[in-house]
Amino acid sequence: MTDNELVKCIEDAIALLENYRSFGPMVEEGIAAFKKINECVVEPTPEMVAEAKRLINEMQRQIGPYKAMVPQVAIALDKLSEWSKEN
Repeated sequence: MTDNELVKCIEDAIALLENYRSFGPMVEEGIAAFKKINECVVEPTPEMVAEAKRLINEMQRQIGPYKAMVPQVAIALDKLSEWSKEN
């Protein structure tokens, strides 16, 4: 997957989460985390990659029970997890 495709996937996940913004702070945190990860994908530095990996792992842990409700977000996290293993 190219970086442009990954950025598009992140943007789609953010757009979907925007619809759930009123559900609580966890959604806000998810949007902020995706935005931070997106910055790293666009301009990766060792520090940012480390931070992105931490955010990806935490988001995957938190999304567990909600995967069926937001499959697009789960797919984005799976793709980001693959990306993080390559970087």
